[in-house]
Amino acid sequence: MNVDRAAAFKDEVSACLREQGVDALMRCISRHFPDLEVYRENNDLMIRNARRFLVVRRVDTDRFYTAQYTAAPSTNEVDSGGGTKRNADDLFNEISAFSEG
Repeated sequence: MNVDRAAAFKDEVSACLREQGVDALMRCISRHFPDLEVYRENNDLMIRNARRFLVVRRVDTDRFYTAQYTAAPSTNEVDSGGGTKRNADDLFNEISAFSEG
């Protein structure tokens, strides 16, 4: 992917990550990262690649908490306010790296 296409893809995905609602976020990730399994658990997203799980919780329009697990996913870390704080651009970068394995 050339630099212009990569930047356009990042802009498009980052914009749709800012859409409100967990269902919109789930559709966005599924559409742009078809190799990942994405499902929701209450208001959190569980994203699965071949070896790990990424838990994503939206805490504001452009703020998310994420946590990665190698075994079964758990929301315990984000339930307690833990996890890594991300904005939409950071979340895009994390999901992109996560999708590569």
